[in-house]
Amino acid sequence: MPGTWPSELEEEDAVEAPTNNNMAFSNRLGTNLQNAVSYLRDSSYSLYAALSNTFFRSNHQTAATPAAPRPEDGGRASKRRRLDADEHGNEQLITPPESIDDPMDIDGHDDVENQHMEPRLSSSLSPTLSPNSGAASTAARRAARLFPAEKKISPKRRQIQAVTPPPDDEDEGADKQSTRQAEPETEERIWKPLPPPKYTNIRDFFDHDDEYCLPGFEHLRMKPKDAKLDELAAQRQERLRIEAEKAEKERQEQLLREEARLAEALRPLGLRRPKNCLITPLSTFWEQKALDAPENGRAEQSKWKGARHKEGVELTKRDFKRLVPPNAWLNDNAIQASLVHLATYINDAAGVLPKQHTPKCIALSSQYWSNYLTEPKTKLYGRGLNRAWGLTPDNLLDVDTVLIPVNESNHWTLIVIRPSRRTVAYVDSFQTVGLNHIQNAHQWLEAYLGKNYIAEEWKTERYKVPRQTNGYDCGMFVITNSIYLSLGIDPSGYSQGDMPLQRLRIAAMLMNGGFTGDFDLSHL
Repeated sequence: MPGTWPSELEEEDAVEAPTNNNMAFSNRLGTNLQNAVSYLRDSSYSLYAALSNTFFRSNHQTAATPAAPRPEDGGRASKRRRLDADEHGNEQLITPPESIDDPMDIDGHDDVENQHMEPRLSSSLSPTLSPNSGAASTAARRAARLFPAEKKISPKRRQIQAVTPPPDDEDEGADKQSTRQAEPETEERIWKPLPPPKYTNIRDFFDHDDEYCLPGFEHLRMKPKDAKLDELAAQRQERLRIEAEKAEKERQEQLLREEARLAEALRPLGLRRPKNCLITPLSTFWEQKALDAPENGRAEQSKWKGARHKEGVELTKRDFKRLVPPNAWLNDNAIQASLVHLATYINDAAGVLPKQHTPKCIALSSQYWSNYLTEPKTKLYGRGLNRAWGLTPDNLLDVDTVLIPVNESNHWTLIVIRPSRRTVAYVDSFQTVGLNHIQNAHQWLEAYLGKNYIAEEWKTERYKVPRQTNGYDCGMFVITNSIYLSLGIDPSGYSQGDMPLQRLRIAAMLMNGGFTGDFDLSHL
């Protein structure tokens, strides 16, 4: 009978082999082996169940498990029990006799409270756990403790991970905007330039391969093919050329976009970006001549169409001593001569003939402006402006630019009137507002235009100019700003550091006789 030791077979179940049968010994041996295997299997399983109860059952679990009723046999029943099916298919408990004191029982005897945890074996030959057994319950609790179905979260973390409820319909737009503001901005990664390469080419790398080889292999040198090295070098040069062309193209596109943006910003002011730089180095000849001007310099009175201009000024070496040195303070002669040369250049470029056409640019002297501010009613000099520039109350509104240098408290500033655009601007290298000077300009326009002056048509303009950082270059700022603004160019393209060179350029221009030749302004 399966599951029993050979000596424990009942007499009625024993089968005696026929006397003359040659297979008797073989049948008996097979039966004994089968029973021995069954015994070992059941004993091993009982050992497994005992070890499971001993090592995997905690104290609190044992205490929480209700005690089972004491078996009727006084707790002396063997654990080597199983349910087998009889010939009618009914399960019956098979308990081998004399198993309590069996010396071959390797399971030992547990306490009475643990005997109800013995696993019940199914009717099959496979030793599987019954779901109703105590070992199965213990294993399930152990698995639940080691592998929880859901990780526990502390109350504090649960508050942090709480999901914000969706906003209401009326506050949806505001909530979305606040959410966008709360999102952290991702910083754009800045790529720094790579360090210079250690080797100039691939061949140089192979010449120093002993620096990278494994220890003990320094004597083994790599010998690359010359044809392959030349091919790789050519590929590298082509790749670098393409990358350089791409970078240059992107730079040019960026410059064009920036120029377009600045041009759009300057269009309401009637200005444009310069095509080239105004303050450029002089030739050796003109540089030396400008440097010698304080000792022997001389400039004739400016001319317009071959005739001496009535507003022009003749300069001597005394005037150049106030112009060429970097820290000298300009006098009114140098400023007036420069602005008259500028106005005649613009009028000549526009094809304006004296007293026949309306001038495009007019430069009033600082002396005239001082006299007018002293006696506005008597020092307007309408007839003098007509003789010098061909200016009348009827054509003043067609003039593009009127330049008025102003000297107040030993500081030179500039008033720029653009009658064709109906604007008045005060330009100070110290970047003051100068409301009183703008008011004086409007009073002069009203007095000169008379009934043609309509105050509602005029507006005040402000131009962005470089800031002066010393106390003696204000006159140079007046001349430079006049050049830019009279040509309709943005005057923010230079700085204080350009003034020493600009002094030499203005001195050379005055000795040249105006903005002609090397000092032509058409490139701007």
